[in-house]
Amino acid sequence: MKNLSKVLLYYAWIPFIASLPGFVLNLCGLSTINILVVPLLTAAIYICLRKKLDIVLAAKVNGLIFLMLLACFTVMMLFSSGNIEGILMSNFSWLIIPFAPIMLILVLMGENLLLYATALLTYATAFLVSAALGKVNLKRIWLPVGLTALCLLANTVLYQNRPSVKYAGHGFEYMHGFSSTDFTDYMVYSQNSKLVTPDSEVSLIIEREEDMPKMDGAEACYPLYAAFAKAVYQDIDLIESRWLEETENPYDNGKIVTFTNSVYGLERLILGGDDPEKYGEGVDLFFGARPSASQLQIAEDYGVELEITPIGREAFVFFVEEHNPIDNLTTEQLKAIYHGDITNWSEAGGKNQKILAFQRPQNSGSQTMMEYFMGDVSLKEPQTYEKVSAMEGVIKQVAQYNNESGAIGYSFRYFLEELNQEKGVKLLSVDGVYPSLENIENGTYPLTTSVCLITRKNDPNPYVQKMIDFILSETGQSIVTKTGYAGVAK
Repeated sequence: MKNLSKVLLYYAWIPFIASLPGFVLNLCGLSTINILVVPLLTAAIYICLRKKLDIVLAAKVNGLIFLMLLACFTVMMLFSSGNIEGILMSNFSWLIIPFAPIMLILVLMGENLLLYATALLTYATAFLVSAALGKVNLKRIWLPVGLTALCLLANTVLYQNRPSVKYAGHGFEYMHGFSSTDFTDYMVYSQNSKLVTPDSEVSLIIEREEDMPKMDGAEACYPLYAAFAKAVYQDIDLIESRWLEETENPYDNGKIVTFTNSVYGLERLILGGDDPEKYGEGVDLFFGARPSASQLQIAEDYGVELEITPIGREAFVFFVEEHNPIDNLTTEQLKAIYHGDITNWSEAGGKNQKILAFQRPQNSGSQTMMEYFMGDVSLKEPQTYEKVSAMEGVIKQVAQYNNESGAIGYSFRYFLEELNQEKGVKLLSVDGVYPSLENIENGTYPLTTSVCLITRKNDPNPYVQKMIDFILSETGQSIVTKTGYAGVAK
């Protein structure tokens, strides 16, 4: 019983006391330095109380605690595939309950790794300090040292390949967190602009800033509608440059020509005027794929009638990693793969290999198109991974395409070929037809779809309709084709 109380002292009470300042550091936004402060305070406690503690017992206990926690941590990492943010991995927190003073805030912030590293380093420091003070013989520790090295190596590999990194897609690095593509050279105020220019004189020029319809759209459409704005909106380069210099909102990427994404952009079109706190003044023109059923329902619920105008043509494409021997799939095979009936490439004429069929997030342009493609055939549950959100806690994210053996994904041709979004992939022919621009234009590719301009019906701004007319004109269509899309069918 006496030794048990000492074990609890070394395992619980000393780390608890050492981690108390960590709570204050968390509140001050200095949580990162806990990884040094807590172990150092633990070492200081041992040094100060060395004459009152059983130092030899402390060395043995702390060494065993460290190895036990490290082994448990490694096992949990193996089961969670390196995902330290998931519910499964959170069970490890119960083993380091002495660190409760700093645990709550770090877990809520999603700083699990910092918490676990602090705990493990604390016990490792306690072992080394108590072993040194107690003059413990360290000559025969090759086995625990080897086990520690093996666990650390395994955890490093698992962490670097965790699902939240492996399946997060391209991330959102540009356009203030809304884009995975660097559109610097496509901005309307860019000095080295890659935006196309019309082939002939523009018949429509909007001179007053207040008359210019505000734009938003899908990621792949940004170079297209930015080119429309550059051609029609007078001095738009100066307007946007001035706005970006003056705005205090770090998430603004434009005043009139803006970019968010398919989900948020359509919400700005539908709800902008009703929720200015969230959507600002909203937008007047949205460029992208046609809305999903749920987005149309939102518009209906708010009494907003949408007008969908096809302004170009695009190919909905499927792609695999470049070494996959499959070059063509039928529409029936694609539906069977994404329904879950075909799970191995050998069933589609390929090699004996499991199919990793990736999907896209709900209401994204490509996911909406996929739902239209599937028709009455249901999509199987997508692969997901857990991710921590500071506001929502642990949430599930749809696993996005990772270029690994056996993978298949879908997108739009322009996004893949013109914006070069995926490396080491090849587009598949569908029903024997390759998704070339020529086959989109002649209509032989079976999954040709429309690039749409979505507006509110009867919009009071007369320039909204004028923009629709201009985009459908010969001059507007020249911008569509020079950007890399096929024009509307004549």
